[in-house]
Amino acid sequence: MNLPIEIVLNAATIDYVTATWKDLSVADGIITIGERYSFPWKKLFDKSKQIAVAEVDAVQKARIDAVSAGTEYSFLLTQQVDSELVVERIAYTASAGDTYTNVSAAWKSIVDAHAAAGRIKIASTAISTVTNADDTLTITSSDGYALLSVSDASNSVTLNVGATTGVPAKNAGADLLAAGVVDSFDGTLPTAGASYTSYDLSLMLPKGNGGFNGQTSDQEHKLIIYIDESGTPSSHWRADFDNLLNGLDATNNTVTGLVSELLAV
Repeated sequence: MNLPIEIVLNAATIDYVTATWKDLSVADGIITIGERYSFPWKKLFDKSKQIAVAEVDAVQKARIDAVSAGTEYSFLLTQQVDSELVVERIAYTASAGDTYTNVSAAWKSIVDAHAAAGRIKIASTAISTVTNADDTLTITSSDGYALLSVSDASNSVTLNVGATTGVPAKNAGADLLAAGVVDSFDGTLPTAGASYTSYDLSLMLPKGNGGFNGQTSDQEHKLIIYIDESGTPSSHWRADFDNLLNGLDATNNTVTGLVSELLAV
């Protein structure tokens, strides 16, 4: 499998000039990206787009509705922690004289212990016990670990009243840096505080003589383009590229001849 070809265009360096297409051009059926990489339009066979998504911390809740001595109160806590899907059973059996507060506090101790051991990733100040008739344990995910949920409640336990579903961040500059994204041609790195739209393109292109068994027939290549979403040049670039990928004419630049005709070569 060929290594992906990556292009990083940061907002400060997107060379957008009306009517000249410095960072995005098309001619004779060839698309050129960032003046660094060109490919024939007709060799593109698959494409996908991912806009940046801001992270939303998960806020999960478990509430005790009734307490009886000798009864176990439990639920499952599930969290994606790096490559592992962690599932922990949070359970406490009430003793004589226990109230809602006792059960909730016991749950909190168990969750705290899992967090201290590194099994789950939660904000240290976000585990709380509300001391009222509906004592509730509230658990908030740490940054970067938004896939957190509670499920499988036992009798007299209610889950997720007023909870918030976590949403993982996508295409944050800091995450791309951590993942090792770097421009394949000039070494440009993503900007830590920026948000990116990415395009994942699949192309069938020649390997060239000297490939596997001297193979010269087309092989699959991946081209991944990361576009900083900041500023008007970026928004124009992305709008035009979206049109190109759908075989339409540009809306923010002008070129000699219709883009659709230039792609049809």
